[in-house]
Amino acid sequence: AAEKPSAPTAPKSVRVPECRIVLIRQVTLACDRAGVLRSVEFHEGDAVEARQQMVLIADEVARANLAVAEKKASNDVDVRFNQKARDLAEVEYQKNVEANEKAAAKSKGDGKQTVVAVAQLEIEKLRLAADKTVLAIEQAENELALNKLAADQARAELATHSVIAPFSGVVTRVYKHPGEAVRQGDPILELVNVDRVRIEGRVALSDVRAIKPKLKVRVKLNDPDFSPPAAAEEFVGRVTFIDVTVDPVTRETRVWAEVENRDNILRGGLMAEMVIETAE
Repeated sequence: AAEKPSAPTAPKSVRVPECRIVLIRQVTLACDRAGVLRSVEFHEGDAVEARQQMVLIADEVARANLAVAEKKASNDVDVRFNQKARDLAEVEYQKNVEANEKAAAKSKGDGKQTVVAVAQLEIEKLRLAADKTVLAIEQAENELALNKLAADQARAELATHSVIAPFSGVVTRVYKHPGEAVRQGDPILELVNVDRVRIEGRVALSDVRAIKPKLKVRVKLNDPDFSPPAAAEEFVGRVTFIDVTVDPVTRETRVWAEVENRDNILRGGLMAEMVIETAE
């Protein structure tokens, strides 16, 4: 009799009941230099877009330095002046060489001793003067390049007077206010992004071999203070980390997953239940 086809393998899942929700993107913003706070643009609870200016330190001196540096960087008068001087020196040198050549040709045609209109020493001086103008152009171009670098440096120094949001999120804490003096590295604001959160749990050693990165996970809140409908909400994500060590006491391995935090229901510090979908 013909063999019957085997039934498809039933899906298997690993249940991780006690997981902790951790915020992935949570930073404390600080200034890169000391100074006096000119403005703090946001307050607790305010939404922030990425690359938005959040804090400004008094920057009048830095702006003045930048204006001077940019003016120097745009001044190419020395380069153009030396280019004109080079053209003049080359013309003068060529004219004198041609004058000597014409004088020599005329004296040869008349059968007389070769004569020159300009002494050879003067010709050499003119040639050296032309070469000197070429070096002067190089020097002027080098000075102009240095001035442009100085402008870039002044621009970078001005940027250190402000704090820019590294990502979009919500301000959760404000440590400093306008008018206060700050030192380099002093915390000013705390910014949190809750669009994605990390689910951290522990899996028994017997189930670790069935878990691989990028496997699908389903997450639900597992906190007694949450009741439906929030407790019934399910969130989908992927496994992002499987620890390479095992706890010698519990014989468990840490596993992390990242999920999209729909409607910001998942909050850092809450407990959740995670189900990792695997193949048997």
